[in-house]
Amino acid sequence: GELVGELDMPMKVGIVGGSLQSNATVALNLRLLGVKSACELAEVMGAVGLAQNFSALRALVTEGIQHGHMTLHARSVASTAGATAEIFDTVVE
Repeated sequence: GELVGELDMPMKVGIVGGSLQSNATVALNLRLLGVKSACELAEVMGAVGLAQNFSALRALVTEGIQHGHMTLHARSVASTAGATAEIFDTVVE
């Protein structure tokens, strides 16, 4: 099975302007992203939106949202608890 996600969200995005050019953090973030246009920035924002919902999409198309969510939560807890790679899967189960 393939997992396909789509995000359609109208938004105004800009990379020039007074507050954008006077804020050093904004300028640094734009340089780090390497975007050259508002369209490229919008594409990055869309990709982030999809990535944030990827685990939910995956859970919906596999074993179900609740089971999938609990599995992801168990992995998060195991990681936070410091489970090593050797025992990680056992801890999650």
